[in-house]
Amino acid sequence: MCKLAIDKTSLASLLAVTLALAGNSFLPLGHNASFARKIAQTNAPERVPDGKMVPVNGKANVRLTNKTSDRLFYQVVGQTNRRTLAENSTVALQALTLPASIVFRRQDGALLKASLKPVGEGTVEVRLDETNDLGLDKRSLSIRNDGALFLR
Repeated sequence: MCKLAIDKTSLASLLAVTLALAGNSFLPLGHNASFARKIAQTNAPERVPDGKMVPVNGKANVRLTNKTSDRLFYQVVGQTNRRTLAENSTVALQALTLPASIVFRRQDGALLKASLKPVGEGTVEVRLDETNDLGLDKRSLSIRNDGALFLR
């Protein structure tokens, strides 16, 4: 039998890498609302918002439009289960409690370009198009309590 010597530093490094890789996976179903609030607030103060909307009574409506030729998976973290959105279709997500985070990805895993368009008081449209530019790829939208919108 071969014994492998692992010191505490190596073990800590291995654990850190494992946790970092696990954190990059698509969110599983059933995350709670407190976790969603943490995601929505992550790094938000350090960067300029990608857009702004006016929440109504701490709620927001999001119109998610799939302009790709592939189905999308999406989930409002802590508020919905994972759902699908057919190609070239739209879904209205009503009265989301803020802060909120929406994660989305294509069924084939290809890149997504997201664009934001305020539609009216309390509502924003998120258009998801195909792209080949890795720099434009976005996988989530976070909405803060003040209506600041962040694409990641």
